[in-house]
Amino acid sequence: MRYFCKEIMKKYLIILLLAIISLPLHSQEDEHVAHGTIRVQKSGTLVKTVYDNVNYRLVGIDQYGNVLDTAILEFKMFVTIKGIAYDEYAKGPYLSLKMQQILGKCDQSSKVYFSKIKARDRNGTLVSMPNFIYTIGFTPEHDE
Repeated sequence: MRYFCKEIMKKYLIILLLAIISLPLHSQEDEHVAHGTIRVQKSGTLVKTVYDNVNYRLVGIDQYGNVLDTAILEFKMFVTIKGIAYDEYAKGPYLSLKMQQILGKCDQSSKVYFSKIKARDRNGTLVSMPNFIYTIGFTPEHDE
């Protein structure tokens, strides 16, 4: 009987040791990773164009609010800064380096007019986007 108890105790001891060893291995798994999950992003037609004043470029926005970085093919812009008029015809989404420097030095509120915007939809269709106005700079506050 004593021999039989020792064999049972050895089996339980081995199982207990394996369980204790496997606990740290299980706790190192990344719980936030979704295995086998597919995320579907809705994509739709372009509905508007916005100006990215950080990167000095135009980006397209589709009907679901997704930003389409490479959608804009060409555009025309016009701005008056300190009484001097500047206009530019750009191929691609970015303003020229010269225009970026001009707008970057603007210290007063000015309106930038974007027109003749051509874009390519996700389907590859050439689309004419509506004109829009963007205000750059700031308006000085008056003390009352």
